[in-house]
Amino acid sequence: ECTDDSMVLQMEGLLAARTKFHDQTSEVVTVEGVSEEGEGEEAKQSIKYPEELPDDAVSRALFRTSLQISRLIVSASKVGAEKIDSYGEKKRESVTKTKEVKVTKSSIAAAKAARSASEFALSKAVKLSDKISDVVGGKVGRAAAIKDGDRHSKKKARNLLLASFLAYAEVGGGASEGYEIMVKSAQMQATSFVAKKYGVEAAELARHTAGATTNFGRTALTARRVVNVKKLAKSAGKQMVKEGIKTTVGVK
Repeated sequence: ECTDDSMVLQMEGLLAARTKFHDQTSEVVTVEGVSEEGEGEEAKQSIKYPEELPDDAVSRALFRTSLQISRLIVSASKVGAEKIDSYGEKKRESVTKTKEVKVTKSSIAAAKAARSASEFALSKAVKLSDKISDVVGGKVGRAAAIKDGDRHSKKKARNLLLASFLAYAEVGGGASEGYEIMVKSAQMQATSFVAKKYGVEAAELARHTAGATTNFGRTALTARRVVNVKKLAKSAGKQMVKEGIKTTVGVK
């Protein structure tokens, strides 16, 4: 078990200004954070560590930090979405003159084609990301699996690798969720504003255009991130199980 106090303190201190969590050795711990009802209000939330997470203080501290970062990302995205909604409502309320705009069928068709192209690009990016994630996840799983003959320092290194990997997956998941929260609000408000000011046909054009923009944004994020964090963690977990079986039955 890893008990390096300096590493524990380093992980605990990463978000010291925004959190008050502390280490506990039990599987379920209490994390104090900001509740959804009001910023600054203390809310105790029980969290359960992943089964794959190494059972040592540094790994728990690292995972708690990543979980808090993920929650902060999502919370910030919710605040951003609320501001977008508020701005959208004000824009709609400010509309005093409306003008029904006739949109040609060719314009609608072009917008639909752009949206279809964005969906195709996204699906290709996701498939490629999944393939890369399977390969990378398998390698991480093999590298992180404890093997017979490992010295204490090597076991410690393997545990830190796995804990860092799971922490990365947690933050990546929060970032993806945050993006979806923001773009959904922006897409809805933009379409609603256009519908009120320019009519139903213009709103349909805006909806397809906004959808294409959102999908291209997802594609860019997927390509930039390269790997699918959920797929990555799943692949690593499967590989670790295989490695554990090999060790148990003595297969080289």
